[in-house]
Amino acid sequence: MVYGRSIAVGICLMAIIVLYSAVVFYLSLGPCPTGSFACNNGIQCVPQRQMCDKNRDCTDGSDEHPVECGNLYGSKEIADKIVRNAIEKRKQQQRLMIVGGSNVSAGDLTSPAGSRIQRMTIPCAITTYPGQCACAGGTRLYCGKFAMLRRMPRISAEVTNLYYIGNNLTLRENLFANMTRLQKLTLKYNNISQVPPGSFSGLLHLERLELSHNNFSKLSHVIFKDLPSLQWLFLVKNQLRFFPMEHLALMHKLEWLILSHNRLTLRNEQLSKGPELREIYLDHNRIEYIGEKTFAQLDNLALLDLQHNLITHIHIKAFANLTSILDIRLVGNPIKELSGKTFLYNKRLDALSLAHMPLPINRNLVESLNISFLNLTGIEFDRIDFNAINEMRKLQYIVFDRFYYCSMTPKLQFCSPKTDGVSSLEDLLTKPSLRYSTWFMATLSIVGNLMVLWGRFIYRDENVAVTMVIRNLALADLLMGIYLAIIGVQDFRYRHEYHEVAHEWINSWQCIATGTLAVSSSEVSMLILAFMSLERFLLIADPFRGHRSISIRIIFLSLFCIWLTGVGLAVTPVLIWRSSTQFYGKNSGTCFPLHIHEAYSVGWQYSAIVFLGINLLLLVMIALLYTALLISIWRTRSATPLSLLDCEFAVRFFFIVLTDVLCWAPIIAMKIWVFFQYNISNDIYAWLVVFILPLNSAVNPLLYTFTTPKYRNQILLRGWKKITSRKRTDTGHGNVATTTTGTATGSSQQPDDSTTTTFIKSVPLALTMSH
Repeated sequence: MVYGRSIAVGICLMAIIVLYSAVVFYLSLGPCPTGSFACNNGIQCVPQRQMCDKNRDCTDGSDEHPVECGNLYGSKEIADKIVRNAIEKRKQQQRLMIVGGSNVSAGDLTSPAGSRIQRMTIPCAITTYPGQCACAGGTRLYCGKFAMLRRMPRISAEVTNLYYIGNNLTLRENLFANMTRLQKLTLKYNNISQVPPGSFSGLLHLERLELSHNNFSKLSHVIFKDLPSLQWLFLVKNQLRFFPMEHLALMHKLEWLILSHNRLTLRNEQLSKGPELREIYLDHNRIEYIGEKTFAQLDNLALLDLQHNLITHIHIKAFANLTSILDIRLVGNPIKELSGKTFLYNKRLDALSLAHMPLPINRNLVESLNISFLNLTGIEFDRIDFNAINEMRKLQYIVFDRFYYCSMTPKLQFCSPKTDGVSSLEDLLTKPSLRYSTWFMATLSIVGNLMVLWGRFIYRDENVAVTMVIRNLALADLLMGIYLAIIGVQDFRYRHEYHEVAHEWINSWQCIATGTLAVSSSEVSMLILAFMSLERFLLIADPFRGHRSISIRIIFLSLFCIWLTGVGLAVTPVLIWRSSTQFYGKNSGTCFPLHIHEAYSVGWQYSAIVFLGINLLLLVMIALLYTALLISIWRTRSATPLSLLDCEFAVRFFFIVLTDVLCWAPIIAMKIWVFFQYNISNDIYAWLVVFILPLNSAVNPLLYTFTTPKYRNQILLRGWKKITSRKRTDTGHGNVATTTTGTATGSSQQPDDSTTTTFIKSVPLALTMSH
């Protein structure tokens, strides 16, 4: 079949694209598989579950890095890991006890016999509990959301660990009075609205209480009298407006207090001294001011988390009495001024987090700090005094907003981040796979579109409108190839020394021009594709309502408006943020403003309008128009067999829409995911920029020109036959040469050539482009 060639070309093209994208993505993932941690040497891989388990699995010890494992001194995530490791160890010991008097070591559990031991469970020791709940072995009872309990069931006194999660529960006095052995009580997601006095009376041995994700707004101080053994108290994500801070001293063994994600203000409140209290988490509340007496009595406190509050001012002696404090976290507070004298009395302070604050990091702040860890994520480059930071003698670990900031602190032992997925301290394109893919896509785009332009100029098409549209599409796609070539050249130019010029490059006019070139190319290309789709629909689906022909003047004006719109969309951010180059250089050294890593960085609204609004609308428009056009063709030919021309036309339409979707659907999906707080990995970001983004520019010449019989016959075959005819002429076969030449120029013509020529001149733009 005539259109079988188009089907074969399209299928092969799609297979090559999918295969190549899979290879690029696989190579960009690095040496370690999913679920494993790459040690700093880049060669050794260890399971992620072995990170921060207090065992050095990496030869360089990077899996137990003090910064990676909880900002040096503690975090809820690391504590959860410790708890899970302790539970697994306890389960393993209990499994060994099942064997009785036999000697089974931990290593024997990996043998076939050991696997049978692991499948054995501890018999339940709880005599009375509801059937909807599950006894997890021994004295642990789990009542999950599928139990659908509306009140606390009858449970015997043997239970030590009770997990009552995802049900509705109303607390009342002496509700757990008979559970005198209870050590851990979890009451998450139970829609608890009130905690009346006496709710936990009789629980003299309770060590851990979790009331997270409920709806109560206050707690009575009387409750603490009933919990003399309490060590951990978790009250995350409630509506707490009042917490009896002055009665913390009643819990003599309390070590860990988590009040995150509530509505506490601490206005005129003072926390009383807890003899064993080591960590307090007050992040994501509504605290506005830290007074001199707020934490004055917590002389044993080691970690204070005040992240993401509304703090605008801190008393200069607010932390003066925290003589044991090791870690203070002030991330995300609107503090504009902070003096180093605030931490003057904290001689043991070793970690300070000042990320995402409108705060200048100057000598006045850091000069008196004697810390080893400093978090400055989100602080702009111009607001950091790097000379003052370099003079901090004890500082070893620092976290910045961008990896190239680390070039300003070369003496530090650890500086993060080391890469943004595309670039690193050494290279603009950090991985060889990214370099090869960049040059491959650049070469394919430039060569393919130059051949299209060359072919359209040397062959005088009777339909000038077709030539104008195709030339402009090829020119727009050519700009994307030039953009990739510029990135490749810059990568080669700054090889192994990118950190020295990274800040200068992303803030330079060259980066702005490069980004503007790429955005202009992508937007003009999409607009031309949408214009071609609309024109084809009007001329083919409904040719008898004034849309029979389209003049050169209209084509010229349409293309002029398209270029003006595309270039305008690219240049407008430069005019809006002319005092800052953060729109094009904010995300990476590739200077393309996808805003994938940070959903709400400078210019995120404009990026969302262009790549999520305009491009999504154009993509949907192209798909709907092509679908409607194919339906119209099939309906028109329903009474007669479908012509070969229409079949090839439909096949090419399918692959055109498919490549548009393959190019822009992933980018649009990533933009949407970012706004839903999904983290986009660095590997995916690099894959989008280097391969997915220029996909249309590389494939358009194949779909719109090289697959058309007219171009193949008049350009490719004619050129080849001219070469072969000259060779035959040189060998003395003149008559054969003459015949061949005549065939070359007339091979695609019917005997009545004049009639054919007249027909072609009268055919509209859409039909001519499908030839």
